[in-house]
Amino acid sequence: MKKIAILCDFDGTVAREDVGSLLFQTFADAKKSRSVVKQWKEGLISSKECLEREAEMARVSRETLDHFICRRKLDPYFKDFVDFAKRRGMEIVIVSDGLDYYIEKMLIRTGLADLDFFANNLHLNEHALHVKFPYYDMLDCRSCGNCKTYHMEKYKADGYFVVYIGNGLSDRCPSEYADYVFAKGELLSYCRENGVEFTAFRNFRDVERELLQHFVLREEFTEGSDDSDDS
Repeated sequence: MKKIAILCDFDGTVAREDVGSLLFQTFADAKKSRSVVKQWKEGLISSKECLEREAEMARVSRETLDHFICRRKLDPYFKDFVDFAKRRGMEIVIVSDGLDYYIEKMLIRTGLADLDFFANNLHLNEHALHVKFPYYDMLDCRSCGNCKTYHMEKYKADGYFVVYIGNGLSDRCPSEYADYVFAKGELLSYCRENGVEFTAFRNFRDVERELLQHFVLREEFTEGSDDSDDS
């Protein structure tokens, strides 16, 4: 039986909003922040440089930042989806080119403190923000601050069938190496334009339904669960 690893983007995928983008538009100069993001989307700078520039412009206290994070929401079906995956022995991990500070707080608040994730590191010093990149340039690419394909390749090397779920520009590279792709937003457009096979989704209830139909109910992907209440 094949092992399944599910790798999920965070901003705009697990989280309803692009929390990182909203953070910098809120606590930095919004016009300058949008200009930096535009340069990144046009391929003029890397996402690492984009984050570094935005962090340099931002000023916020820890208390204010925490209050901002408390108002952000996850996909309403994500927690149920995590339960669904874990009951069937699937590995599930978040890979984000965003910031660990808000990801961790949002997961804890939702009762998902034990869920593994990989992201860029945010450090607060008084009212200033500093970002570190522990997973940068892991595959000689340098396009993203956190190399998502690097994390994916570790699972593939261990014999996992890798499902990737994403919505944005930083999901383009891993989508080309995954065994199965769920896409929406900018990633959906990229996959369509570049011949990458994908399944469109709106939320994690859609993903759960698709996995149940095409993977869980197929013997080679079944981990021995005898649950019968997921139809």
